[in-house]
Amino acid sequence: MIYGYVRVSTDLQANSKSAQSDALQAYADKAGVELAEVFVDTDVSGSVPLKDRPAGKQMWDRLSPGDMVVITTKDRAFRSLVDAATTVLVWRELGIKLHILDFPVDLATDEGEMVFLQGAVFSQYERKQIGKRIKVAMAHRKAQGLPYGGARPWGYVRKGSQWVPCEKERKLGLQMLAMKRQGMTTSQIALACVDHQKPVLKKNSSGYYHPADVYGLMRAAKAGYPVQTQASWLVRGYGQTPPAEKCHAPLQSS
Repeated sequence: MIYGYVRVSTDLQANSKSAQSDALQAYADKAGVELAEVFVDTDVSGSVPLKDRPAGKQMWDRLSPGDMVVITTKDRAFRSLVDAATTVLVWRELGIKLHILDFPVDLATDEGEMVFLQGAVFSQYERKQIGKRIKVAMAHRKAQGLPYGGARPWGYVRKGSQWVPCEKERKLGLQMLAMKRQGMTTSQIALACVDHQKPVLKKNSSGYYHPADVYGLMRAAKAGYPVQTQASWLVRGYGQTPPAEKCHAPLQSS
């Protein structure tokens, strides 16, 4: 039997389910063979070993000697050197073949296995170097008060490559502080501000200010809205003055 495997973890058209499935079917048509089934893992990180993914495990349990697994690229099935090496070696011992469309070397041979494993070593090394460069870049942007990652400081919105003040949210933060001084709890304040929506909404998230949001926004307002992530306020005691974090990028009034 010949099985196809697809992993979808991005919105990129080149890695979509249809793109990968079409490529696998085109291979089967050209080779004159029939795909018994295509297993698809959606929204599963490549860091999860193939046999531990929902569809990956189903496929792994279905395989028997003489079967072949076809994938479009190595990273769709494997992300780590250990997973790639273990899977290839175990499958080879069991008589299961692996064919990678963008890897023109026969993995059933000793030479092909060697080239594949060497490539996996270099790929893992390069991913680690990319990760280090990203961390350095994000740390620099954070130190400069520039947007980094998906974090948004309370009282700011993103405009191009800069954070600019969000006057609407800043005024709301001051109103929340006034309610707090009147003796209202964060839950009561959140309920009182139910008609206010956050200026930036994350995917599949509510636009309301929940008690935890009220808690963070009030502390940011009391501190003068320094440029730091929302999450950082959750680990500070209320009223504690945060370290000075100024935005060196020019800010404009919204």
